[in-house]
Amino acid sequence: MREKIGTSIDRYLLSEARLLALQKNKRLNEIIEEALARYLDQEKNKKDGSFVRATRGVIPATPELVKNILEEESFLDV
Repeated sequence: MREKIGTSIDRYLLSEARLLALQKNKRLNEIIEEALARYLDQEKNKKDGSFVRATRGVIPATPELVKNILEEESFLDV
């Protein structure tokens, strides 16, 4: 369920968000929702103390890329 809110936001942040929405062909509310969800997730993970959860999605990689990296011989060298 969606809920409409009213708030004020820094003019620079708003223009950056609008620009990003245009570049990604998304609606402004999608950009704001994604940013808020990411922020809330990071704050939750700080409390959990999980470094893996806190850094999830920082480096986007497909499962195929991860597999290729893990299969490299140099990965096993210490």
